[in-house]
Amino acid sequence: MNGFYPQINFNSQMPRINNNMTYGRISNIDDTQKTESFTDVLHSMVNNVNAQMNKPDELLSQAASGNGDVDVHDVMVAMSQAEITLTVATNAITKVIQAYDKITQIQV
Repeated sequence: MNGFYPQINFNSQMPRINNNMTYGRISNIDDTQKTESFTDVLHSMVNNVNAQMNKPDELLSQAASGNGDVDVHDVMVAMSQAEITLTVATNAITKVIQAYDKITQIQV
């Protein structure tokens, strides 16, 4: 049966613990990366939603004009992706508004 079940050394599969940890931080994390501001992140998300919402219209116009290899199925997939993107964005906005309302209700 040993031929059917090869020996596995689980210790070799485990990551090595770095002994150079200070204050609970792992030393291989790059802290020099520039973090984006909340405004930049929000702006890029809005641009992404806008691009996803415009994609079905572009594909539909290409399919109607006969330019390119655009199929009706591609248009339907893009419409579904746009619908999901809009639903996720709406839910995220609702959660942010709810969090803001909870924060403003906290009495100091």
